[in-house]
Amino acid sequence: MHAIGEPSDEFIAHLVDVDPHSRMALVAVIGEARDEQFIGVARYAADADGRDCEFGVAVADAWQCRGVGTTLVRVLFEHAKGEGFRSIYGHVLADNQRMMELAEWLGLRVDPADSGRPIVRASLRLN
Repeated sequence: MHAIGEPSDEFIAHLVDVDPHSRMALVAVIGEARDEQFIGVARYAADADGRDCEFGVAVADAWQCRGVGTTLVRVLFEHAKGEGFRSIYGHVLADNQRMMELAEWLGLRVDPADSGRPIVRASLRLN
């Protein structure tokens, strides 16, 4: 994980150009038309071998702990399973208590962090 400044046009295109198999994104919105607001996103991207995929989820602060992330991730996992992926995984900051609780709630296996690294790997076997 790292911080980015102004995103490049190429990076933005990568985020919005989804493919139902190798790159999927699901969003949660509230409001209608001009008042519509994104409140959450869950996405995955296939590994180079195409058998596993990495996922990420983000939910606006005001909407956390309301089931938005859980719902997005469950639907994303089902989609990945339907696409034939063997497993799905994410990297989580070990001190991100909400995400660690979500991983446990969803039945993900959490591997301990390597010594000196604050990041754990949470994974789920799909097929």
